[in-house]
Amino acid sequence: MSLTKRQIGKLNKIVAMAQSLLDSAEDGAPKAASGASAKRGSASGRKRRSSADAEKMRADILAKRAKGVPAAQLAKKYGVSTAYVYMIK
Repeated sequence: MSLTKRQIGKLNKIVAMAQSLLDSAEDGAPKAASGASAKRGSASGRKRRSSADAEKMRADILAKRAKGVPAAQLAKKYGVSTAYVYMIK
């Protein structure tokens, strides 16, 4: 069976993940995940807001956008995407 470069790359990634898991099991402490799954969740700055907090955030974003504050700066401050900042009306 002949493997393509892409398949070989995928297998190498699987082997590296398995080796990392084995190393962390030997150390007794889990290592941080890498990739897309590590970027999700509380580590990325996302948090669940109450409706009152969300409304305050929206009002603040609208006021600051009217003053000319860049959307990227607001998105970083509030932990939301720039698309969400532009979507708010």
